[in-house]
Amino acid sequence: MTHDSSNDNETDTQTTEITYEIGEGESPSEAVVRATADLTNTPVIDLDPLYFVMDPVHLDGLFGESRRRPGHKEHSVTFSFNGCHISITRDTVVVRRQE
Repeated sequence: MTHDSSNDNETDTQTTEITYEIGEGESPSEAVVRATADLTNTPVIDLDPLYFVMDPVHLDGLFGESRRRPGHKEHSVTFSFNGCHISITRDTVVVRRQE
């Protein structure tokens, strides 16, 4: 897992966006939760469950297939989760605080 912050010189409470690279063997749904927890500085256990807004099994199935086939057409999914705007592709999760 790696991430880039749009405001690295500011404190975590002021960071407005991060880009999280999905690690090898990490499911897309796990990456969404970890990235959101990272941006919001909230323990994973304290976040609302992902399944309240997105079915993790379907999300993993959608991106798991494209990760196994490098030539597979790139697609993305966007949704709101725990006060953040989530945009996910095959390799990355971008989490942005909603205003």
